[in-house]
Parts: sequence; C-alpha cells; structure tokens
Amino acid sequence: MSIEGFLAVNLIADFALLACVSRSMGLFSWRRVLAADALCAALALLSAIKPILAWFVALASPAFAALIVTRGVAPRQWAVLTLTLVGQALLCGGIARLMPLPGMLSAPLCLAAGGALTLLACAGRPPGSGDWQVSLCLSRDGHSVRFPALIDTGNRLREPLSGLPVLIAEAQLVRDILPEDGCRMLRFGAIGGEGSMTCFRPDALWIGSGHSRRRGPDIWVAVAPGPLPGLCQALAPPELASYYSVKP
Repeated sequence: MSIEGFLAVNLIADFALLACVSRSMGLFSWRRVLAADALCAALALLSAIKPILAWFVALASPAFAALIVTRGVAPRQWAVLTLTLVGQALLCGGIARLMPLPGMLSAPLCLAAGGALTLLACAGRPPGSGDWQVSLCLSRDGHSVRFPALIDTGNRLREPLSGLPVLIAEAQLVRDILPEDGCRMLRFGAIGGEGSMTCFRPDALWIGSGHSRRRGPDIWVAVAPGPLPGLCQALAPPELASYYSVKP
C-alpha cells in the first residue's frame, strides 16, 4: 500500500472511532476530533516507518488523542476515553498487529482484552449519560463558557428569592464567567451531608450547538464545592429535560 493510501485509511478509520466515542461521551467537537485524527495518522505513519516504535505509538496515540478531545474537562473523562480508545483498537485487531501470534490465537485475545477494557470504561460512566446529556453555553458580561451537563432529575434546588432552578457545575467549568460580586450563597442538603454553594445568575443560557442551538430558560448556577461524583462535571435541573434531544 502506498503512503498516501496508508494515511487515507488511517485518517478515515481514526476519525470514525474518535467521532463515535467522543460523541457517546458528549465531548464531540469537529475541531478537536480532526486535530486528534491528524495526530493519530501521523503517529501511525511513524510506526510504519520505524516498526520499533509500534508499541510506543499504540499506547501514546489513544492517550494523546483523548487529551486533545477532552481538553478542559475532568481527568477522569480523559482516562475513560483513553481506555475506550485502547479497547476499540484491540477489538479491531491491535494485538495481532503489534504481536503476531500463531494460528487463530490473536483473534480471541484481541476480543477478550478489548472487550474487558471497553466494559471497564463503560462501568465508569453515569447510567444513561448519552441520552440525558445536553451541551450548554452560558454567557455573562461578554464572556461565555461551553460544557456538557447531565440532566439530574434529583436536582430540585431552587434559588430562594426568584424560585428559578439551579444548575450545579464544578468551578473549573464556570471560572471565566464567575462574577466578583452579585453572588449569593445557596444552602443544600444531600445524603452525604449539607453545606452551601456560591450561586450566580448568567445573562443567557443556550442549549445545543450549531443550527440546533436554542435559548434555554432562566436559571441560576451554583458552583460545586468539590468534584461531582462520577464523570459528570455539571448537573442540569430536570426543567431542561425537554431539551435533552438536542445533542452536542
């Protein structure tokens, strides 16, 4: 196969894998997926030219690609995406390419190893996160932030004065629009205890992306005092459930 053909095959295959996996996690971005795709294709070409680097490329490609796709989100999402990419590569025959085995031994080994890693990655995701995840854009004072949020039907928090629903987000997601004044303290109670969170009201909420983006309802945003459980970094109120079909 020519170098051009080799690159074309890798670009198409890697893009399909990265797009599907990132989409399933609510992290799809054309720019980031294409950048990760180009990097994976370049590393694959390097391994073809220098076979001694094949193992390094096999381990580095998923990690670097996941780092590009998950830029700005929690490290745990990077770990899950990396495991998923490695698992899918193994399912596609990665072991057979790196370590040729006699007879038909490589096929069941690829299936077993790839399946185990894929199941491990899926176990770390919140149930139904692909169906109940919305892509949000919050703006305030000329600045905006974008991130996926999981619709949590158990999130019944209300801002006491206005009665509006509350979106809970980790600090790193909203730090660019967090106001210096105009914030309120919101008390909360949960199974793990109770406490208070800094709460502010954004100028606008948009749900979805591209042509599917639409204006959302008025809400308040509460800054979580620490990491949220699981892979989600933001919990949207159930009032956004009617928007969940608008995928990121």
